Amino acid sequence: MKKWMYILLLLTVVLSACSSQATEKKSDIKGIEDISLKQLSTHKNTYLGDNSAIREILSDLPGGVIREFEIIDGKALDVTYGVKGNAGYTEEQFDAFWFDQKDTIEKTYLYNAIALFILVDNVEQVTLNMSSKNEPSVTFKRKQLEKELPHPFKKYKDDTALWQKELVDGVVKSKKKRQDVYKTYPMQK
Repeated sequence: MKKWMYILLLLTVVLSACSSQATEKKSDIKGIEDISLKQLSTHKNTYLGDNSAIREILSDLPGGVIREFEIIDGKALDVTYGVKGNAGYTEEQFDAFWFDQKDTIEKTYLYNAIALFILVDNVEQVTLNMSSKNEPSVTFKRKQLEKELPHPFKKYKDDTALWQKELVDGVVKSKKKRQDVYKTYPMQK
């Protein structure tokens, strides 16, 4: 009888461990730390109008696997983040990525806009928003944002180390500099 109790206890422990591991799995949606600028820079010199290239860039950016996009007047890009019905991600994974930390949206929006301006030569405006109407959206304009950066976007195209140092570490991850950018580009709800 004791033998069966030990087996049952062991089985309970193993099953509960497996169960807790499955529920603890957070989102496997790529964040800023998961992005290789060297890999991302292979998309440089892309133009709006090349939808497959734009789709690839958006897929390689943080949060990029859960989006839809629209090119407006050949100059603007409107990106909407959200879970589609046929997506490989759940609402819980989406929420875990975007809403677990209070500044994830700010950092990811700014990172993605900067990357799009560096990689897509003819994009003049980038609007980033969520599929839910209650979540923030923001519109960045190339010429205005470029004035707030140490160098023009073209300078970062071939120098990923400079891109990492000045833009990712120096602007996106710097709370003060990020807030300065968002004074110019306030988030809308």
